[in-house]
Amino acid sequence: MSLRYAGRIIRSHGVEGHIIIGDCVAHFRGFAPAMLLHIGYSAGFAKPYTVKRSAESGSGRYAVLLEGINTPEAASTLKESGVFLEEDVLRAATETQYFDDEIVGASVVNRDTGETLGVIKEIWETSAHEIWVVDYKGKELPIPVIDDIVKHVNIKRKQVSIYVMPGLLEMVENTPNDEHDDETNDKQQHFE
Repeated sequence: MSLRYAGRIIRSHGVEGHIIIGDCVAHFRGFAPAMLLHIGYSAGFAKPYTVKRSAESGSGRYAVLLEGINTPEAASTLKESGVFLEEDVLRAATETQYFDDEIVGASVVNRDTGETLGVIKEIWETSAHEIWVVDYKGKELPIPVIDDIVKHVNIKRKQVSIYVMPGLLEMVENTPNDEHDDETNDKQQHFE
């Protein structure tokens, strides 16, 4: 059984023993009745609990009543614990086909040329969409995660195929991004 982080218990709520779960993974759709949650400070030490009822409680937060947790005092003992789900359950409860840790470290390939551009080193969350940041020749190449750009994701091979918009690579290549580039530019300005 492979468990993945789904969210965190922020606090207890109400007199029945509800818990408020927040900090959920991106694109999470909620906890269903009878869903088995594993709660603890890590996946290895989590205890199983079954969802009795659940409702959205603000943006990205859920009020959840667990079987066997019937008082505010019992609910408060779970505060700050992580909530973990079996991987297939979590995939079904999200709108994504992959998780951040499966994307970070993936190689990025230009689908038209077959050239490997670099490796995804981090993910930025924006209000519009995710941005995958690729280490491209020592510089940051931002890749918007939209259908027009990201053409194929192969989790098993840890590889992403993208359409490279005209001018994108040149724009990044001509942008100073490290101390060496800054020092070179400063020296050039003094000699002009």
